[in-house]
Amino acid sequence: MNPQENRDYERRLQELETELDKDRIPTVDNQLGQPLLTRNVNHSQPEKSVLSQVANWFNRLPSGGKVAVGIVAAVVGFAILRSVLQLVASLISLAILGVILYLVYKFFVTSKSSK
Repeated sequence: MNPQENRDYERRLQELETELDKDRIPTVDNQLGQPLLTRNVNHSQPEKSVLSQVANWFNRLPSGGKVAVGIVAAVVGFAILRSVLQLVASLISLAILGVILYLVYKFFVTSKSSK
């Protein structure tokens, strides 16, 4: 092989390496001082990544595990729904109480002070 072919192969090899590693960023392990390669994560749609990870985890569960996770998720979901509904009911009660107190103030306190 002549030196020109060697340079072409080396250049092509470097191009292939840069194509393969363009998704990775070199970092340094603080304890060992050795470079690590980490992948860039596409943060434009992180919910798809998390959702797919949860779906993969759920699909790897045995049938009994899927049933247990479903039951726990239903209980937690209903507890959250109950809490939100109680919060809304409390806010509605406070609004009604505020309107009643305002009307009492308007009719009784201001009418006595004007006389």
